Amino acid sequence: MTTTTTGATATDIEFHYDVGNDFYALWLDDTLTYSAALWDGIEEDRSHPDVLLQAQRAKLRHHLDQAALPPGGRLLDVGCGWGALLALACEEGRAGEATGLTLSRAQLAHVRSRGLPAVRARLEDWRSHVPERPYDAIVSIEAFEAFAGPGLTTAERVRAYTEFFSACHGWLVPGGTLSLQTIAFDGGVDAGGPVGAFFASDVFPASALPRLTEITAACDAHFSLTVVKSEPRDYIRTLRAWSARLRAEREMAQQAVGADTYQRYRLYLKTCELLFLRGEVTLYRLAMRRRPEPLRLPMQSTLTEAAVARAAPV
Repeated sequence: MTTTTTGATATDIEFHYDVGNDFYALWLDDTLTYSAALWDGIEEDRSHPDVLLQAQRAKLRHHLDQAALPPGGRLLDVGCGWGALLALACEEGRAGEATGLTLSRAQLAHVRSRGLPAVRARLEDWRSHVPERPYDAIVSIEAFEAFAGPGLTTAERVRAYTEFFSACHGWLVPGGTLSLQTIAFDGGVDAGGPVGAFFASDVFPASALPRLTEITAACDAHFSLTVVKSEPRDYIRTLRAWSARLRAEREMAQQAVGADTYQRYRLYLKTCELLFLRGEVTLYRLAMRRRPEPLRLPMQSTLTEAAVARAAPV
């Protein structure tokens, strides 16, 4: 683990995500989607093995819809995990080309093993990404938490997040949409207290949860915020589903990663559930539309209609 305060590195990401694909496959759904599902309209039936899968696919389709990806368009997934969104977008004909960025070598290997011709998975930090041409839509699901580390002031976190939104603005076509899902602090919880320390030391090194005010301040110059939804109940149900599946596979999980790691994940899932139940953290789903380039008016005292037309934004 590193001590960086600017955000998670590949080493930090691998501490959590490279525990083993076989381990995660024991308690995630079949698509290995590792983020809060969308449970609206899906009845809770723990005896039905496909319920979690249905809720996860509903979440993925929600983000593709929210991102307004045109049929056959170019999609970027920042923090693509094991590639569930990339695969669904291409399999359903929503994307003609889908690029995913990850810092996990285990995740990268899994995405590439699927052999999806329209999918390009890259072991790359978003800060280094240079697209061949603009994307029609960008989705980022629960990667935002790793973009700024613990120990930063509010102003420093906002600057780190602004860098991300500036990059997304440059990657998108005019009028393009960014669909974002992130866990965030809520209420009066102290980001530098035991909650933040637990996440940074035992769960996600060099990562820290944002606040909504920081997100809105950081995106404002580059994006118009069009949708803001706080849906903590979706995470509570997802965490309970994961916990039940992990408990059911206790023996195999311990064989895969050892008793200590198994217990650490059990504690992590139950602690997260408690934090959502107490209202200390929440889940945000947001949509943002790319702002036009700044209007550049001619330097003259009297503006004519023709001059304004020439200075129209892209």
